[in-house]
Amino acid sequence: MTVIIVVLVSVLILSLFMGVPVGISMGLTALVCIFVFMDPSHISRFATVAFVQGTSMNQMVPPLFILMAAFLARGGIATDIYDLLSSALRRIKGGLGVATVLACTVFAALCGSSVATAASMARISVGQMVARGYKQSFASGIVAAGGTLGIMIPPSLPFILYCILTETSVAKMLIAGILPGLMLSGLFILVILIRSALDPSLIGEGDAKAGEDEEIPKELLEDGRPPEADDVKPSLKKVAATGIPAILLIFAVVGSMYSGIATPTESAGVGAIGAFVIITIRGRLNGKVFGESVAEAARTTCMLLLMMIMGLTLSYVISFLGISTRLSSFVIESGMSPWIVIVMLIVLWLILGCLMDPGSMVILTIPFVFPALMDMGFDPIWVGIISTLTVEIGMITPPVGLNLFVIKGICGIRMAPLIKGSVPFICVLLAALVILCIFPQIALFLPSRMG
Repeated sequence: MTVIIVVLVSVLILSLFMGVPVGISMGLTALVCIFVFMDPSHISRFATVAFVQGTSMNQMVPPLFILMAAFLARGGIATDIYDLLSSALRRIKGGLGVATVLACTVFAALCGSSVATAASMARISVGQMVARGYKQSFASGIVAAGGTLGIMIPPSLPFILYCILTETSVAKMLIAGILPGLMLSGLFILVILIRSALDPSLIGEGDAKAGEDEEIPKELLEDGRPPEADDVKPSLKKVAATGIPAILLIFAVVGSMYSGIATPTESAGVGAIGAFVIITIRGRLNGKVFGESVAEAARTTCMLLLMMIMGLTLSYVISFLGISTRLSSFVIESGMSPWIVIVMLIVLWLILGCLMDPGSMVILTIPFVFPALMDMGFDPIWVGIISTLTVEIGMITPPVGLNLFVIKGICGIRMAPLIKGSVPFICVLLAALVILCIFPQIALFLPSRMG
């Protein structure tokens, strides 16, 4: 058994370090193990898994949610939501930062991706905050942290992948992310308000000057100039006309799942059609927007499906060779506290969260650890929330957090101020992780009340 584990892990790690995509690395590892330790006839498992997953209704959920997000992002809805919130909160000390977090929260509920949320909000908000006097490190840290909400608040693609891998209820898993996501959003806002009050220079009300860390490129500023502090958007009614329907769409999608009126697939269909209708009514749908949105949904879905097929085949190999059973028995017989095991996994997920996207991390690790965690009595929904939150932390953890590089590339910000601005929010995320470990009912309350 030791030889099998060494070969499996070695092939997987070597493939990843050579730059082979995660999905292909998992498939290659499964293939090597089949030829070395199993009968070659088991290679047909690839085809079986591909057929089952390709014809599963669960696989309709990701592309529909991705299509919804693509329509709304390319239709400028993120900008409308941000303009609406920033106009409403502009007179509050730190209000623009609060508006950014709230806009991230709303867009996360329309997107399902941390990187997409961070990228969209970085284009919209960082330049505007710096132009109004915010320190660049503070502004970029807010966006980096707000972007992490993209994979906690439903619809969350990592949640859906987790459910397919573990046969957990998709609807319950998605609903479980609501309260933890709102808790994170509230903690971010609280930190922004406290820091703004204690250190007014962070928002340009002290001795610091706007953008003192480094000048933001003019293309990130509206019309290439700083907006006036008391400027009220003349198109506020038009913005509200789009932002409010988008928010109502969120309630329709989440509410239909929570009440049991619709399955996750049907809710995703409501979301995609609703997004199409919103940008059509706003006059923002054209051939280019439609074509790019559909192409993005197709590309991302194919990538996820490939990773899912390879991941489930590798999971089959692990199960057939008895690795998961042996690992589970070893952990239980070792006498280690279940919480020691969780802490070890959290450290692993933090490291992987820095190096790869959340979906890849879920598919790569869950088949190994899930059986052992279930034998130790953990709730599968809680495990999904904890693993996702840990990856969120990794995505803004230096030196290689993915969200940091996305914001750096879009805004042209040096990494030093970006890391400086992210550290306080990393502490907030770690605190939230501890809270969810102590009070798991925060994640489990809504799923337990579902219709």
